[in-house]
Amino acid sequence: MNQKYPLFFLLPTIIVLLLVGIIPLFPVLWNSFHFYIVAARPSPIFKGLDNYRNIVSNPEIGYYFGVTLLLTAVCLLIQIPLGLAIALMLVRRFKGRDFFQVLFALPLGVAPIAVGTIWTLILRPEIGPIPKILSLFGINFNYMSSFWSAFTAIVLMNTWRWTPFIALALLPALVSIPPDILDACKVDGATYRQVFRHVVLPLIKTPLLTVIFIRFMDTFSIFDEIWILTGGGPGWSTRTVSIDIVRRVIFETDYGMGSALSLIMLYITITICWLMIAILKRGNLVGEL
Repeated sequence: MNQKYPLFFLLPTIIVLLLVGIIPLFPVLWNSFHFYIVAARPSPIFKGLDNYRNIVSNPEIGYYFGVTLLLTAVCLLIQIPLGLAIALMLVRRFKGRDFFQVLFALPLGVAPIAVGTIWTLILRPEIGPIPKILSLFGINFNYMSSFWSAFTAIVLMNTWRWTPFIALALLPALVSIPPDILDACKVDGATYRQVFRHVVLPLIKTPLLTVIFIRFMDTFSIFDEIWILTGGGPGWSTRTVSIDIVRRVIFETDYGMGSALSLIMLYITITICWLMIAILKRGNLVGEL
């Protein structure tokens, strides 16, 4: 009888997950096996795995996946250490810490479209403060002049918005570390690096891994900010898979290819998250999850 109560209380959550997360996958899966361009032919035609074959053999889509994975990797490699460093700084008490913490969290309250608009204005060659400052040093900066300049602008924008989330998510875990443990390490003569590696990092492993997963999934599916800032340009050099899916579904009404691409992104996300857990477990960075 007692075992039934937890299931009863979990029932609303299970129903919401089924309605929002599981059931909508079935029409997407069905569409992925059909030629379904609404503008050309309203009724779908079964094509089996043709959409998936077209995706695998299309070099442009391969390039979009490459850009998406590169952007995700660079953002994680910058934001996770930076967010952790800021969280370690916020653990210490200093004058104005509360004000800095509130100011630091402001980007989290800005809508994605607004973030893209803000950074478009910041980087705009005619009026943006960054190009104006660089021009004082004789540098003519236009973030849309090449792939790498546009890519750097996207990374800066994404880092500005999401580093506060990482820092504030890790801060409670750092604050909860018992001071007695840290004091004992100091008495034993442990260096700061040794304390961080062998004491602090293992104690915050669960929230750290959670933050990594959240940031990976969010960056891997990023759309709004890039669409506003670069539109996938210059040309289509910064076009991610999410932008390509929106282009196919919204502008070309190609539900078949759009659904197949969406499912492939889902498979890749699940696979990479599973690999990350396996690698971190092997490196003794996470416990039994």
